[in-house]
Amino acid sequence: MNIIKGLIIKDLLQLKSYRKSLIAFIVIFILVSMSQESTVEVGNMLVLMMTLGLGMFSIATFNYDEMSKADRYILTLPLTRKQVVRAKYVLVIGSTIVGSLMGIILGGIITFVMSKTIPNLLDLGLMALGGILGIGLVESIQIPCIYKFGAEKGRIQTFMMTAVVALLAGGIFYMGEKGNLSIDNAFERLNQFLPIILMLAIVVIYFVSYQISVRIFSKKEI
Repeated sequence: MNIIKGLIIKDLLQLKSYRKSLIAFIVIFILVSMSQESTVEVGNMLVLMMTLGLGMFSIATFNYDEMSKADRYILTLPLTRKQVVRAKYVLVIGSTIVGSLMGIILGGIITFVMSKTIPNLLDLGLMALGGILGIGLVESIQIPCIYKFGAEKGRIQTFMMTAVVALLAGGIFYMGEKGNLSIDNAFERLNQFLPIILMLAIVVIYFVSYQISVRIFSKKEI
């Protein structure tokens, strides 16, 4: 556990140079969210943007490690490659969760100030879970690609694979509409189970991605 903690602290120290950029992004997120017409949209937009934004910030640590050849030094220490990968996933998932919590808090405060009504925290929580799932889908593809191809080439591979996934999802939705399948009714029936479904989906995609990354990094020559 101390090894994982040390690796995460190392990554957090690397991200210190992003502090001003992060603050600027948060201010921009708030301003963009407040431009929405509905106060409900303000809260939902801020939760979504904070979740996606902070989730992607942690990916920058891969660039630092690649530029500094950090893995060569790290692997001389008494630790395993599996622990190195695990630390990255803990950081990425932790950053995404922190972003969603910040979004819920800020979104709730701004919604209350603008409308003088208590925001629906359940709706904000569902939006946060949806955001975590969305960024999780991207990160679950991106991280194995980075381990396989490197930070630069990994981004290109991620874009291509994400585009394919988006096209497949759009195609399934289109065929459902063409086939007169009641997709809306299906979502309504699943609505009561939606939080559980989202959480299970998040756990599954990160777990599968983690296993793939461990396998790739274990065989990679550093």
